Amino acid sequence: MATIYNQLVIAHDEVSFNDQQDLYAETGYKEIAGLKLVDFMKKCVSGSHPAVIQTKINAAKASGTVTLSSHVATNTVTVNGIAFTCVASGATGNQYNVGASDTLTAVELAAALNANTTLDGMIVATSALGVVTVTALAPGELGNAITLAISANGSVSAARMAGGTNGDTETTHYFGSAT
Repeated sequence: MATIYNQLVIAHDEVSFNDQQDLYAETGYKEIAGLKLVDFMKKCVSGSHPAVIQTKINAAKASGTVTLSSHVATNTVTVNGIAFTCVASGATGNQYNVGASDTLTAVELAAALNANTTLDGMIVATSALGVVTVTALAPGELGNAITLAISANGSVSAARMAGGTNGDTETTHYFGSAT
């Protein structure tokens, strides 16, 4: 069963808005990002930053699986257009080492996916018994657009990840001139 998430969606109508960039810059520094978010919310509520704030409930993250079956060096797995190649040993970049079993190869593949700097803000990969589960980091339908493919010696759950939902709008609040 998928974990259900609550979302807070904020839309603003200022072209020169910098708070979003500030929050992105603080990824990895949760306390600082949290303080900036509190400051942002104060500005919205006071009306100095016109905004529409929606709270959504029951949002879910998209996911998909890659199942390895007698996986060998030269096989590839592609996630969102980025190909990862299985190699006999010495994996670098978008490569992963073949293990003594599909279970061990899946561990290597999940590590390679998680280490990719293009995918690291988009997905997280885990492995168990020769199956790599790829999950979108953010809940919502956008994760359903992430593609999965395998060249041989295995299968993917579908061509695209699935199960991502935006949730249900519970409340919409209008602040400032954002009406």
